Amino acid sequence: MNFKIFGLISSLLILYSCGFGKTEWRIDQLYTQKIEGTSKVIYYFSAWGGLDSNPHGFIILDSTKQFQVEVESILPIYQLSQIPNKSNIEGITHECYGTCGDPYYNSIPIFKPMKVNISSENEIKLTTRTYQYKGYSEHDRALERYVFEKYKETKDSLFFYNLNDVESMNGIHLDELKVKKGETYLLFNKQDNIEKIIVDDVTLNLKTNSIEKIRHIALTPKNKIRNKEFSERGIFRELKNKNRQN
Repeated sequence: MNFKIFGLISSLLILYSCGFGKTEWRIDQLYTQKIEGTSKVIYYFSAWGGLDSNPHGFIILDSTKQFQVEVESILPIYQLSQIPNKSNIEGITHECYGTCGDPYYNSIPIFKPMKVNISSENEIKLTTRTYQYKGYSEHDRALERYVFEKYKETKDSLFFYNLNDVESMNGIHLDELKVKKGETYLLFNKQDNIEKIIVDDVTLNLKTNSIEKIRHIALTPKNKIRNKEFSERGIFRELKNKNRQN
């Protein structure tokens, strides 16, 4: 009997060492942005695996390495607050600080960061600002969708012109919209034409670093725009070869 148990354990160990038991990830979102002045790239991904787990977030890799879902390598931030560069990456996250669940309704929101942590990720300094959950949730937040006629790109910003909200009942018109680059996502078709631009724009107070606004903006071009017309600085591009990863 002991020999049978020993044999079973040995077989399981061999199977595990050959890959048996490893999570198979189905990647449903994958974007990449080159980090200016380095050979590194920052990925944003979302994947599904065993037990309906859904890891997602940012990972830094050297451009010579193939992307793999490594949960332990996900940066401890929810959103970027600046354009990533060779010296520093800045992002925000939140923790409860007594405001999760029922205490949320009787607590007072705090909009300043509760703590700031500086670490090193792939030889790049990462500045993580952590906010109280209620303060993070109750800041000025906007979800916007527009069709735009033309655009202009500068080093740190994107400007869109003649925008119309064609999806809402009381759609508004904007002559101009300025957004900060950093967490800008380009989605394009097989002909390399832009289908949609997604912008997550985090605005922090310059003196206190309090959250002033987080905007999630979906922009659809009215006219044809080629992917190559945009620069690489502060812009994520969708990777089309998403597949299963063992």
